[in-house]
Amino acid sequence: MWKHRRSWAPTGVAAVLLVVTALVHLIEPRTAWALAPLAVAPVGVWAWITWRRPATSRSTTTWRALLAAAVTGAVAWVPVAIWFSPGHPAVALAWLVLTLAAQVAWLIARSLTTKETR
Repeated sequence: MWKHRRSWAPTGVAAVLLVVTALVHLIEPRTAWALAPLAVAPVGVWAWITWRRPATSRSTTTWRALLAAAVTGAVAWVPVAIWFSPGHPAVALAWLVLTLAAQVAWLIARSLTTKETR
């Protein structure tokens, strides 16, 4: 299990994030209002990259847009979870879907880019 710890990085980060948002929700749920503007940061970064370095192909443009949308959803989950509680059924379902999507994307990206040494 220890040998494959990097393969489970997204799930570990998501679990820690779930606990942190639960604690912040219990302590001060109004923190969500301060974190809410951060949800648009990934789209801003995507727009800046698109402006500075235009994509050379349509597939690159599509992948960049999909990545920006996925990261925006993940970042927007944090203030929503802090405000409504990560235990709320809709918020928990969103956490589960985002975690599964991140884990699958992580495993696919690792298999395409790294050689595992055994």
